[in-house]
Amino acid sequence: MLQRRGTRISGLTAALAAVLLGASRAEAQGCDQRAMPNPVYPGDPGSAWAPSVMGSGAIGITGTNPRSGNGSLEAWTTGSLLDWSFFRMASEGAAWGLLSDVNCVSFEWWRDAPGSGDPLEATWVNQTPAFRILVKDGDTYSQLIWEGWYNGAGPTANGVWNFSDLTNQVFWRHYDGGIDYTYGGCANQSFQGSATLLTFSMASWVEQCYSATAQVYGIMLGLGSYWPASYHAFLDNVQLSFEETGFAVEDNFELPETAAPEPGTLILVGTGLSALAGSGYLRRRRKS
Repeated sequence: MLQRRGTRISGLTAALAAVLLGASRAEAQGCDQRAMPNPVYPGDPGSAWAPSVMGSGAIGITGTNPRSGNGSLEAWTTGSLLDWSFFRMASEGAAWGLLSDVNCVSFEWWRDAPGSGDPLEATWVNQTPAFRILVKDGDTYSQLIWEGWYNGAGPTANGVWNFSDLTNQVFWRHYDGGIDYTYGGCANQSFQGSATLLTFSMASWVEQCYSATAQVYGIMLGLGSYWPASYHAFLDNVQLSFEETGFAVEDNFELPETAAPEPGTLILVGTGLSALAGSGYLRRRRKS
């Protein structure tokens, strides 16, 4: 009887431990707004991030409008319909995880106020930067694209940092097969207008148009194309995680810190400068 009770207690203890572990994991996998722990520096040969630009678009890590440190990703388009400015990171080997397993994707962004002569249509007044999830499903490749407009967002809050959790929001699809856009019935067609583009959450895209084995192999964030006016934005603190494997991306765009001399070195430098100044003074005294 005691043994059975002990077995039962052990079982309860194990169950409790499992619950606590699950809670801890859920907390670790949260999609909260935060400063990401992995700095990404401009020109770092070890970084998987790379610019993808067309036309007069431009993008790069600068200190113009820092966020969570001393830098952020700055992007421009000029109003040319062919402008495109994105930062891209993709796996060169195995994909990061299943599309159906994504449990967090978010980023922070800033939009400068539109110009006085910009279009007044809601599609432009509400235009956020875009976030693209790169998907491989068998031998086919596509991109799920998030923009605030397709999620019922109102006019963008300009001149401030915005946090967007995309995990349960809707995306439209760009199909990398020559027929670029996906409309009703998962049919890929040439562009027929944005109002009728098929939009789903990631989970619904898997249910409706992808196989259960569709994989995420990369992301892109930035501006364009076919945007009708100039756009200036900043982006930072990108995260993407999966239920089974955890975070694949936790990146913060930064500038390298300027190396500061050690305190001991400062003393030596100061002593050396004092000695030089003293010797100069003595030379001046001898000449006088």
